[in-house]
Amino acid sequence: MRRTLLLISIASLVSVEASAQCTPDVLYADSVYGVWPDTTENFMDGVVGIFYSDTLNLIVPTNAEDIPSDPPYPPVDIDSVQVESVDGLPPGLSISCNSQTAGPCTYLSSVLGCGLIEGTPTTVGTFPITLNVRAFFTFFFTVQSLPASFGGYEITIDVNTGLATLAPSGLGNVRNVPNPFASRTSIEFQSGRSGEARVRVFDLLGEEIWDQTFQAKTGNNRVPFEGGDLPAGVYLYKIESGAATFTGRMALQR
Repeated sequence: MRRTLLLISIASLVSVEASAQCTPDVLYADSVYGVWPDTTENFMDGVVGIFYSDTLNLIVPTNAEDIPSDPPYPPVDIDSVQVESVDGLPPGLSISCNSQTAGPCTYLSSVLGCGLIEGTPTTVGTFPITLNVRAFFTFFFTVQSLPASFGGYEITIDVNTGLATLAPSGLGNVRNVPNPFASRTSIEFQSGRSGEARVRVFDLLGEEIWDQTFQAKTGNNRVPFEGGDLPAGVYLYKIESGAATFTGRMALQR
C-alpha cells in the first residue's frame, strides 16, 4: 500500500526522459549507497560534433539522514528518490533514466541503478551541473517528499583537435561503424595510453554476450564485432582501459 501511494504521488512529475538503455556497473553493486562518478572523478569530457555518452550509477540510501542536505533530512526510511532534473547540461546533451518504478526517473533504496547523459554537444565550454532530486518517504502513514540539489559536477566540451582533446579518463571519439549494422561492425575509440583494454557487449537485460581483451595503442583503436546469430535489437558495448570506461549503444538490424 505504501509503495502504491508513492507511485501515484510521483506519476505526474516528468522533467527528464524516463527510459534509458544503460547497464549499471557491477563494481558498485556491493556499496551501501552512493553516486558514481563522484565530484572528484566527475563526468568525462566531450568534443563538439562527436556523440557523447556517460553513465551515472547510483544506490539510494535507506535512511534519509544519509542524504546530505541543508536543512538535514529527518531520520526516516526512504521509499525512493526521483531525479527531477539535471541543470546546466551542455547544449545537445540530455539525461534519461532506467526507472525502477512506474514513476519517471525513480530509483528504489538499496538497488543499484543507472542513467545516461547522451547526445551530440554543440557548444564549447565548461558547464557546471546540478542534480536535482526528490526523496519520498512515509511519515505517519502519509507519503511525503523533500527536495535536494547536488552541485560540484561539470562537463567540459572542447573542439576536435585529436588526442589533445581526450577526456582525462583517456578515452575519446568512441563510436561503432556502421551503426546500425547487419552482421559486422567495428567499435572504434581513441586512447591516451597504451596497454590492456577490454571490450564487452551486453543485451538490454545486462547479460554479457561477448568479451575481448586486447592491447590498445595510443591513438586510434578498432575492435571488430560479429553479430553472428544474435537477434535484431539494441546492444550495449563497454570499453574499459585502465581507470577509464565508456558505455555506448549499437543497433543490430536483420
